Amino acid sequence: MQKGRKGFEKSNTVHQWLKEMKLRVAAVQLNSILGNVEENIAKATRMLEQAFNSAATKPDLIVLPELALTGYNFKSPEHIKPFLEHVGSGKSYEFGKTVSQRWNCMTLLGYPEKYGKGDYKIYNSAVLIDQSGKVLQNYRKTHLYDTDKTWGCSESPDGFKAFDLLIRGKHIRTTIGICMDLNPYEFKAPFENYEFASHASQEKCQLILVPTAWMNSNWDENWTSHQLASFKKIFETQSPIVEINTEHDRMKDNAILYMKKETKLAEDFKLDKPDGSTGRYWVIRLDPLFSSEHPGLKQCVIVCNRSGMEDKLMYGGTSSMFTFYGGAMRKSEEGVSIDFSIEGSLGQGTEGVLVRELEI
Repeated sequence: MQKGRKGFEKSNTVHQWLKEMKLRVAAVQLNSILGNVEENIAKATRMLEQAFNSAATKPDLIVLPELALTGYNFKSPEHIKPFLEHVGSGKSYEFGKTVSQRWNCMTLLGYPEKYGKGDYKIYNSAVLIDQSGKVLQNYRKTHLYDTDKTWGCSESPDGFKAFDLLIRGKHIRTTIGICMDLNPYEFKAPFENYEFASHASQEKCQLILVPTAWMNSNWDENWTSHQLASFKKIFETQSPIVEINTEHDRMKDNAILYMKKETKLAEDFKLDKPDGSTGRYWVIRLDPLFSSEHPGLKQCVIVCNRSGMEDKLMYGGTSSMFTFYGGAMRKSEEGVSIDFSIEGSLGQGTEGVLVRELEI
């Protein structure tokens, strides 16, 4: 796979309603401590203060991971019960509201939703909050992972949704997916269906937001105790821990495309390097955004993943932003060329904030 702008010409067929604007987006990558909401809030707040320490750098949108403040690996419905929130209330919502009001922006974050009373349902949800604290959207995860089912999560009854997001007078067609939504349904649907990306393509979405708790490609459910201890030791001893990656720090923008041989050895694992296998897989699962032409329509994707280790799990970090420009994919003897750019990626084991100004 090659970076795609080389050899492509920008289309002049731009509809009036698709005129470009600049959108400053931040992805907050956390190593969320399971059940320690207050500590996770304090950590996210500190990182945002580092990233936006002046009015000149104010964001339009902040995205946090799946179940951002609660952690993810709950063992049962009873285990997660104290952390459930009705939409528009609870600690996750209040944090998102505080962030939106403080930086006069929109905030998207994942949380465990309680719907109804008595015989209630549990959803793995993501809430989008505006500058006044109003809930603009509440999306419920459609494709469930095994861990979701372990703590009693129900599948969204509504499926994928697209909506118009009003930003500085412009309507931006937007959709939200959560982690497993990028995968084939229950890993049983045909790979080439690309359900979520097909929805985003058909709806002509310009902004595609994906909070995740995605596993690192080095992780193995059959890890031995020695392997587990080896990777845990890395998180305890390596640095840097916090990575604030702004528009001026674009050193690793193409790192996830490097097709080098990867290893499962702990001694070769670097926290500040993106997980290339995971990043490339995300791009592959977005196939409908680049496999056919859509001139004049830019599509920006923000994947905000968590990092760190939780029990026997290791997450992949590598929070990334991509822009797909609408040109057709091309194949040659040298490989495949895609009309897209990687705006930036964070390390696989760091915590921090990725900030980019996207043209949309």
